[in-house]
Amino acid sequence: MCTKAPKKYLDSRRTQVNPEWQAWDDERRRLAADEGWQVAASIGAEPSMYFPEQEGKAIPEEGAWILVVEEPMTELRSRFRVPPLSMWRARPHELNSGAITVGHGRQAVQVYPKQAIIATPGGDLHLWPHEYAVADRPMELASDHDATLHSLGGQPALDEDELFYLMSRGIPRHDAVMLLFDNVEVPDFVYVTFPERVTDALAGVGQSLRRYMALTPL
Repeated sequence: MCTKAPKKYLDSRRTQVNPEWQAWDDERRRLAADEGWQVAASIGAEPSMYFPEQEGKAIPEEGAWILVVEEPMTELRSRFRVPPLSMWRARPHELNSGAITVGHGRQAVQVYPKQAIIATPGGDLHLWPHEYAVADRPMELASDHDATLHSLGGQPALDEDELFYLMSRGIPRHDAVMLLFDNVEVPDFVYVTFPERVTDALAGVGQSLRRYMALTPL
């Protein structure tokens, strides 16, 4: 493995990830994860902060839908309270401090803690891996009859005219919402909340939430 990282982005706007960098980073993470979990634990660090992929919580560069299972205790709470088990589009964030060294000699790499970031009405919120779960079926969750879609921009998250049109053609609401939700152009500014019957059923499931949401219909 080459120890020098290729250029990460192909464009000056930092929107196109270099495939060579992605391949290098994937291999770096694979090698680091082989022993990194034990290294982090041995120094008293939380391993999932460095290797969330080991628990199915890695956030790819293009982002992922997550469920907030524990609201962080930050100053943002004074401006906005994250609804219980609400679903958000998250982007990845790697801290530039708190690194641990994994490997030896020329194969040694610095691994930094990782977070997920969501845009809320009160500002960006950083989440540690234990505070969220990746949603395996986001479109199905968003299309639940009692789910509510919110937009940070003040505009409806879904086009009601398009929704009405699809339903008038005999497409069930559940399926129509799934079709439209998949076409949301700026998902970072949309979030989904669920009724108490759903959040109460899932309260306290903790680490098993990801599996529960993947296997249990609403």
